Amino acid sequence: MELSLFILHLIISIVLFFLMNWIGKHSIHSGYIQLSLFVKSDDAPAFNFVYRSIAPVVYITLVSAILYTFKQDWIIKNIYMVAIYHSLFRLIFNLVFGRYLLLNLKTQVAYILVSVSLSYYVYENIILNKEFFFPSSERLGNALWLGVIGFLYHTFNSINFDSKNSIKRKEKYLESVFDIYYKKYNKVISNLTQNKEIECLIFSVLIYENFNRPKLIRAIENQFFKFGKAKTLGIMQVTTDKFIDDNESVRLGSLRIINEYELHRNEWDKNHHILKAYNPDINYIHEVKMIYNELLEKYYKELIEVENIDY
Repeated sequence: MELSLFILHLIISIVLFFLMNWIGKHSIHSGYIQLSLFVKSDDAPAFNFVYRSIAPVVYITLVSAILYTFKQDWIIKNIYMVAIYHSLFRLIFNLVFGRYLLLNLKTQVAYILVSVSLSYYVYENIILNKEFFFPSSERLGNALWLGVIGFLYHTFNSINFDSKNSIKRKEKYLESVFDIYYKKYNKVISNLTQNKEIECLIFSVLIYENFNRPKLIRAIENQFFKFGKAKTLGIMQVTTDKFIDDNESVRLGSLRIINEYELHRNEWDKNHHILKAYNPDINYIHEVKMIYNELLEKYYKELIEVENIDY
């Protein structure tokens, strides 16, 4: 029974993780901040704090209501643990995918403390009391407080927090991954081109592709490829009909960028055309350009002074 309960709560927490990410991606207009390689100021701090810390509380409440309806009360026992499992899964997920350097640890701790504490409080004082799910007319009078909460929420949400710490985390992350991949793949790339501008663009694509397809995901893709369910492989996500490793992926991806560079070298915004050929998504092009500019300023400063460079 205890093992079954643990497994079910763990599954419910993982569903919460992906559900929150899906909802968050569709809440950009509300100020939702996604983990990204370039800095975005938090223009809606109240929304992000409330969403990330309170969502697990709302989630276990709704799940409990459904379980009560279907007479599965046994699953509700200690359901506040879902908030704990969710927090641990989120941290492990970012750790495994190498994104821990992008996290604001103080904020993450605040999210966890609030969500776990509130989840336990709601479990002990509300969820275990079935009457909560069938409110009386007197209790509905408490809705008056929603106006006060809404006012405070709107006021706090109008505050714009400084992004200096976020900038430092992004810079530290880029420095870390660039150093790693420069040592690992520079020999492969330098054998193909001595053009530092192309080299910088290649590393920009490599870093961004790795961010979106970490090593663990690529390992899963390798297995899907065996059954014909994946078409792109390696750290640079090269389309291929035969199995390739990361080194071959870097070689083929670099050749593709080099060839596109030769086609567009005399155009004003050649990097846009090169990246569009690699991936036509406008967000992809924009974000890789952001990485390119940051690498240019830190590792390829000599190129900044070159006349007519796409910078």
